Amino acid sequence: MGSELNQVLYRLHLLTSEMIHFIHQMQYYILFEVIECSWAELQDRVQSAKALDDILDAHDEFLNAIKCGAFLDSNSGQLCQNMENVYDGIIRLELWQNKFYEICFKELSARKEYKNHIFISEEAGEFGVTAERQLERDQERKIFEQIIGSYHKSLDNICADYEKAVRCFLLALNSHNDHNLQLFGIRLDFNEYYKKRDQRLCVPLTFEHMRMSIMFNGNKSLAGSRYSAMN
Repeated sequence: MGSELNQVLYRLHLLTSEMIHFIHQMQYYILFEVIECSWAELQDRVQSAKALDDILDAHDEFLNAIKCGAFLDSNSGQLCQNMENVYDGIIRLELWQNKFYEICFKELSARKEYKNHIFISEEAGEFGVTAERQLERDQERKIFEQIIGSYHKSLDNICADYEKAVRCFLLALNSHNDHNLQLFGIRLDFNEYYKKRDQRLCVPLTFEHMRMSIMFNGNKSLAGSRYSAMN
């Protein structure tokens, strides 16, 4: 049975790994870069507050910072929609996977029952199964193979839709004015898998390219100042 499922399981494991990576990076970003950093800033402002209004203002800004960082503010509508599309793909795979495993375990049980029936009949001296039972099992197996083929195609569709959703989300991050979000996009696409598939992710410059450009320009300025000093 494994040989019949190898291609589907291989593609499923790859897609699952992609989704797990996305979820882990999103969780890290929300917990540490948004909530924890905002909380540290809130504590500093509370410690330096001179009146109750200062604390209330700091708390309001704390909540607004979290809403903005989690793409829940009014200015992050497109980012939020793109993120929801990614999670819709993850939920879609979960539903697909539950049905897929249900069908596979049902077929596995049928095959075990068939082998057990043969074993019992041989023990009783009946030697195997009837031609009708053999034909019925062969037909069930063909139906199972057809179902697996259709599930393979539907998995390919889920993969394509998920990849498109992630590319749109990365494009929104990459074109954002916030360098932290650009850096977050780089972490999501750490091996540049999506970037190689969509040239739009190369424009505008990512945070990494901006940093390299700044360093290069800084080195040129430093070299120029040294040259002037020598003259």
